[in-house]
Amino acid sequence: MDSSDKLHLLFFPLMSPGHFIPMVDMARLFSSFPNVHCSFITTPANPITISAVNVITIPFPDPSITGLAVGQENLSTVPTSGFTTFTTALFHFRDPITTLLHDLRPDALISDSLFPWTAAVARDLHIPRIIFHGAGAFPLYVSSKVLSQFPIQTPSFSIAGQPHEIHLHKDGLPELFSNFDMLRQLGEAEFTSYGVVINTFYEMEPSYVDYYKTNTKAWCVGPLSEFGREGRVEEDHEVLSWLDNQPEGSVIYVCFGSLCHFTAAELREIAVGLEKSGERFVWVVRKEFEEDEVKEEEWLPEGFEKRVEGRGMMIRGWVPQVKVLRRAAVGWFVTHCGWNSLQEGVVAGVGLVTWPLFHEQFVNQELAVEVMGVGVRMWDGFLTEKRGGGGCDGGGDRRSSEEGNGRWGGGGEGEEEGEGVWGEGEESGGGEWEYF
Repeated sequence: MDSSDKLHLLFFPLMSPGHFIPMVDMARLFSSFPNVHCSFITTPANPITISAVNVITIPFPDPSITGLAVGQENLSTVPTSGFTTFTTALFHFRDPITTLLHDLRPDALISDSLFPWTAAVARDLHIPRIIFHGAGAFPLYVSSKVLSQFPIQTPSFSIAGQPHEIHLHKDGLPELFSNFDMLRQLGEAEFTSYGVVINTFYEMEPSYVDYYKTNTKAWCVGPLSEFGREGRVEEDHEVLSWLDNQPEGSVIYVCFGSLCHFTAAELREIAVGLEKSGERFVWVVRKEFEEDEVKEEEWLPEGFEKRVEGRGMMIRGWVPQVKVLRRAAVGWFVTHCGWNSLQEGVVAGVGLVTWPLFHEQFVNQELAVEVMGVGVRMWDGFLTEKRGGGGCDGGGDRRSSEEGNGRWGGGGEGEEEGEGVWGEGEESGGGEWEYF
């Protein structure tokens, strides 16, 4: 079939790993349908190649306008102090995106929720705009309930409702809740958009998917990390062969995503905790950028890697996380509770040790610990400083633990004993993308 006869979907992702990568996977998934043609917008510093997808590279707004350095075109390359500058720069995409939509005339635009202005641009050109949410149905449910109580006046509060009562701390809400104007823009954009696609699957959070769909035209298209990743050469890594030689369920995997920053004291505590635990581990340490950089000699205990050699690996940079979590050796995942990491851990069926730091991660923690019963908190209560420190005090074999037992009998929402909650959904195709 000629591409001009196919349904043309244009994807516009937020330039941040937790949003960008799932949208790449979604474009790859949808392009596998014979009657669908996909185009994907990116920038020069975010190069990608997606088989059967038309990749369109447009310039990132000029540094003289944005205040960012040359090449800072992804949130993962920006120091913490530059996050607001980066998100402000995204509004400068409006004119080039308008021109692109006018020229291409796609059948639909799928754009990140944090591009609310694309709703008006697409509407003016009579192009359906579909929102991509980088979070799941549970955090979207919580957000809607919080907005109905906004502004929150007390330090702690509860969201009463079915099927769970959710207890939250005001300081654990996403930073976005301090920007009412942006919340208003997001709400108006969602109301006027054609619909929403969510990177989740029904088996994981059925009650909250049902609730979200009572008010919104939405489709579950996840878990997107399951589609099109096997066999990719770039995902070969030494850690995989190391894990293949470890006993089943014996390894603690520690990773806090691509945007989380730690102080020297916090990093040192993690190192000391892992060493003293006596457990096998894989610890992924984020590469820092100049302004945030903590010199390794400031925090890494002298001789640490030599002393843990054979039972532990410290990796600086990137690992193929989906493949790591699928290794039988991995029993526990110490995670910041970013949505993608949380979902990947749930799908893999490993126990979660939750250590949220910012954004919606404290809300996601409630899903893992209180709703699904697949995780345990790093600490009880709430730290007044969101990115607080603390030790990592040992782990244990997932098969013998009585806590955090998601895949081995947690009894919470979404449980699918024996194979993780993906289980039955995997056989049926998982999400609702075939109906999209």
